[in-house]
Parts: sequence; C-alpha cells; structure tokens
Amino acid sequence: MTIPDTQRYIPSLDGLRAGAVALVIAAHFGLDGFVPGGFGVTAFFWISGFLITGQLLGELQATGRLDFGRFYLRRMLRLMPAALFYIAVAGLVFTLVAGPMPLPAWLSAIFYGANYYDLYVGFPDASSEAQNPLTHLWSLAVEEHFYIIWPIALVFLARRRLSLATLVVVIVAVLAWRVWLFHACFPGGHPGPPGGVCGVKVEYRLYKSTDTRLDSIAWGALVAVMAAGSARGLLQRLVDNRVVQIAALLLLIATFGFRGAEFREAWRYSAQGLALCVLIPAVCGNESLVRRMLEWPISVSIGRLSYSLYLWHWGALQWAEFYAPNSRLTQAALASVLTLVGALVSYYAVERPMVRLRRLAGSHATTTLVTPVPAGPVLARLGDAPGSVRIPR
Repeated sequence: MTIPDTQRYIPSLDGLRAGAVALVIAAHFGLDGFVPGGFGVTAFFWISGFLITGQLLGELQATGRLDFGRFYLRRMLRLMPAALFYIAVAGLVFTLVAGPMPLPAWLSAIFYGANYYDLYVGFPDASSEAQNPLTHLWSLAVEEHFYIIWPIALVFLARRRLSLATLVVVIVAVLAWRVWLFHACFPGGHPGPPGGVCGVKVEYRLYKSTDTRLDSIAWGALVAVMAAGSARGLLQRLVDNRVVQIAALLLLIATFGFRGAEFREAWRYSAQGLALCVLIPAVCGNESLVRRMLEWPISVSIGRLSYSLYLWHWGALQWAEFYAPNSRLTQAALASVLTLVGALVSYYAVERPMVRLRRLAGSHATTTLVTPVPAGPVLARLGDAPGSVRIPR
C-alpha cells in the first residue's frame, strides 16, 4: 500500500467528501438521532488539513519557499465567490420574510467570523421553526482561521524540523483546553443552560470555536507531515498493519456509541481524528471495494459539489421549515430540491468560472464534475518524483 500523494488528484477523497456531506445533510434533515452529522464536519476538517498541508509541503520541496500571496489568493477564489453568492441570496430571502439582518451578522458571515458571532451575539432566527440561514458558516470560519496562520508557521517549523512535534503539541493542547473548558463551564460535568466561564451552552462553545476545533484539521496536517518526511516509514507501517486498522475502526465506532457527556463534548474529536489518521490512508491507498465505491463517478461528482451542497442545504432547510412547519416530509423534499438546484447553480455559474483564475494562481482544479484517473498513479509515493527533495520532520 502507498500513502496518497497530495500533489496529484485523489478521486477517493472526493468520494469521502461525498460521504461527509451526506452525513451532515441527513442529520440536519431530521436524522440526527441516527446519523452522526458532526462527524461529517470532522472528516471535512481532516481531509482539508491533509490535502492543503501536503500541497504546501510539495511547494516547499520543489522551490524551497512558499508563495503566500498565491496561496491566499487560491483560497479566496476557491471559497469566497460561492460563499458570497450564497450569503447574498440567503440573506436577501431572510430579509424579505423575517426582516433586516444586523450589519455585524452580514460582516461576520462574509469575513469568517460566523462561529464566534453566533456564540456570543447570535444570528437572528426567521421564526420559532426556522433558524438563521448563515449559522452553519461556523465551519468555514474554523478552517480559514487555521489557514491564516498555518502556512506561515509551516515554513518556519519545516526548516527547523519542528513541524511534527509542533502539531502533536497543538493536538494535545487543544484536547486539554476542551477538557478544561468542559469542567470550567459546568463543574457538575453535565451540559445544560449557559453558565460558568463560557457564558454560552458548552456544546456550542466546544463544537463551533476555532480554539476548540482546530485539532481536527491538525490531525490531517500531521499525516501529511509524516508522509513527506522521515516519519513516513512509521506511518506506512501503522497504516499497513491490519491490527492497527481494526483498532482504528473499532475506536471510530466507539465514538458514535459512547454517550458520556465529557467524552462527547471534549474527547470525541480527538478519538475520531486519531482513527482517521489510519483509516483514510488505508482506504485511499488499498485496492478494495470501499475505494472503488468512493471512486464511482456519482461519488466523485457529489464530492466535487460538496462545498456548494454544504452551503445551500442549511438555508434550503430553513426556508422549507418556514413555509411548511407542520410536515417533516414536505420539508425534506422541498429542502432537497432547493439544495440541489442551489448547488448546481453555484457550481456552474460561480465556482466553475473561477477555475481559470485559480489556475493562474497555481491551482490544478478542473472544470468537470468527474475526471477519470487511473487508480495506480494516483497513489504514487510522496516525494518520489524525480528531483524532489524530502524535508525531514
């Protein structure tokens, strides 16, 4: 088995994105008692950390430097146009049916502050049935806060062979911070009404804040750093070991079944991130039925639409709940149609026209929903290309 190469297109990761967005949408559409929607967000974070850190390391290996301007331009062109389109439409609809939205709410959504704004100020809801269509943008805020700092830190750390150690420290520190916050906010150890030092519900404080969730991205970054450096052999042995694979799978399953309050609010994200460090490379690096399913054209297509699907599903659901408050079936059907229409319009009218500009900034994005890629070359080893230089960690 080989570790997936982040310098090449990995179709199975698009398939994983499809599964992640399906979990999020299904949970929000009323199946949250059976479907772990929060895990879908955690998986998105992990994949993001793995891919983007791997690409940054590839640029460092090839050129000895990072072009920060081009990196941030690529991020802006990838995320902001579609987000602005959604925010404009959702905000306008909200204004028409529920009244004006405060200017700070608009600004927090546009400039990646939705997580903390929602926690400490609160987006206004449309009605007792329908929530604000911008609250789910908290996850975009967490990612962008991480990537404001990480590329700059990575250059400094990689040259001093401190990347791996630093990521481990960050992951442990964030876990310790979550545990402390859990008990500080609720000394009795049971989430409930706002209290303690948090001033907000502890579930939201620990779930939506950058300072309590950035480790989910850091786990993926950790695997990318290991794969690109001297720890690659250790990573390879762990990922190849069948006992380790089974243990990781059992750990992941346990995170869905164990209901202890402290575990769910503080420890769960760390356990899931650790399990994904083995399971995602194993799934993407081994020929198997699971990988073939992830690489089906429909899986890849949904994965490529996942960003737009994530953006539009929440607003579509709130609109459906506002106009059909008494029928969950009608809500789900209406929201599903609106989600798909919104995502396709966003992809073809906003995201795809941005691809040319992203390519000028160094992106390798394509304009098609499905790009057939032979399975073998996709999984070539990191750093094995002629002339590449591996950076020790």
